[in-house]
Amino acid sequence: MSEERFELRLEHFEKALAALQVALEQPENEFLRDSIIKRFELAFETARKAMRQWLMEQDELTGSDTKRAVMVASFRTGLITDADLWDRLGAARNDTSHEYNQSKAMAIVALVRAEAVPAMQDLLTQLKQRA
Repeated sequence: MSEERFELRLEHFEKALAALQVALEQPENEFLRDSIIKRFELAFETARKAMRQWLMEQDELTGSDTKRAVMVASFRTGLITDADLWDRLGAARNDTSHEYNQSKAMAIVALVRAEAVPAMQDLLTQLKQRA
């Protein structure tokens, strides 16, 4: 059952990342920037859920561990290699869901383009290899 749950979480993450990449391929305007941010939020959350599920199956986490514990265990096990980047991505995800500021939105989209998508692609590869 939990293996099926991991496969489902992985599928959701892969689809969310693909949707984010499609949005990033479009000419950017304010409307599209909002779409990129929402798709980033979804990709980040589905990534974290996939990490959590894999870590639980490896007995690295329990179901009651915090989101922070997921990131720490993901770094410890090599799912992610840049803990600072993932901390920045988490902060960006939190910023986008609590307030809107156009200059901050533009900075977050730049972060997503330059660093988030490659980091998420690396994570997806790691999860698929370990599945």
